[in-house]
Parts: sequence; C-alpha cells; structure tokens
Amino acid sequence: MINPSHLRGLIPKLTKRGDFDIPKLIVLGIGNPENDYHHTRHNVGLWAVNTILDKHQATLNHTKRSYDAWIGKLYGETIVVGKSKTYMNDSGMAARALLKEYKLSADSLLIIYDDMDIAPGNIRLKKQGGPGGHNGMKSICERLDTKDFPRLRIGIGRPSDKQDTISYVLSSPNPKETELITSILEKIDGVLNSIICDGLDTTMEWANRS
Repeated sequence: MINPSHLRGLIPKLTKRGDFDIPKLIVLGIGNPENDYHHTRHNVGLWAVNTILDKHQATLNHTKRSYDAWIGKLYGETIVVGKSKTYMNDSGMAARALLKEYKLSADSLLIIYDDMDIAPGNIRLKKQGGPGGHNGMKSICERLDTKDFPRLRIGIGRPSDKQDTISYVLSSPNPKETELITSILEKIDGVLNSIICDGLDTTMEWANRS
C-alpha cells in the first residue's frame, strides 16, 4: 500500500518556532488527553502524530489551551503538526483554534483519527465527508461549519458481538492489533510526505490501496 519512492532523501528535522511562511498544511491528531486513555484504540490519531514527531525529532514550540503544536519546515514546506488536548467529543475546539491561529481555511487541515469500519493495519485518505458516527469528527464538522476538509482514518476494526463500541474504543488493542496498527503508523510519514510534495489527489491514488 505504501509507495517507498515517495520517501525523498534524508528526513528533515522540524525546527523551532520562528518566522515561518504561512503553513501549507495543519496536521491534527485527535483523541482523549488523560494518561488512562493513552493506549486506547480511540487515541490512535495521537499515536500517529507522536510517531511523526519522533521520526523528525520535533520539539514542542507552540502550546494553547486546546492543543499542542509544532511548526517548522517539513519536506520543504512550512507545516504545523498538532495534538488535540481536549476530550474527543470536543475536538472541534482544537481544530477551530488552529485554523484561527494560522489564518487558514478548513481545506488546509488534515485530521488523523481512528475508524472502526477499517481493519487494523489499513488506512484511508479522503478529501472530505461526514463524521460517519465518529464523535470527534462530528465536533469538528460542527465547529468549522463544514465537512470539506481532508482526513486520514486509521483502522481499528469492530468489536465482537459481546462488546459494546464504547468499551471497545476505550480499551487497548490486543497484541496482534497493536502490531498491525504500529506497522501502519510507521508508514504514515510517507503519506504525509506525498501529500506535501505531490498533493492529496495523487496520494489518495496509492495510499488507499489495501
């Protein structure tokens, strides 16, 4: 699914916040903030952002009440990479605050989050769409008053018949699921590279192949 040819050269480090151009893209991972939720399926969007930041040896350089963010040059462009500090159901607060801070429109915002309709080890990239029953996305759509923003969905699969969806997303994945999710998270930086360098449409052509 992931095309290695999109990984161009050495991975640049995100730099400290300073006088940057207007960002080309804001990447926002959403989840729940407390440590008790850190390892849950509902927080894989935050796992993804942490993986990106770790790979680029990024350091925190911009913090607000509803989000923590990093801004710097990434693959030749000014990019913001952020993590929501709100609870999932209030994710729209972070999304709206980031767009306001950097004076960007919603189509410059990429949301990364969990999706039960996708199997672990798979992702789906879309340009726009409804919340699909996801409360975090519902909050974002309502706060931004639009559904026209890109999103990267990370598969967590559905629970068995004996487990309700709330307890499922708020519990940790089993070892096999964790292995699959971790594997795909390691490849998400390649997706981000392609979005920045080649655009969303081109990236969707290969990133959505399972």
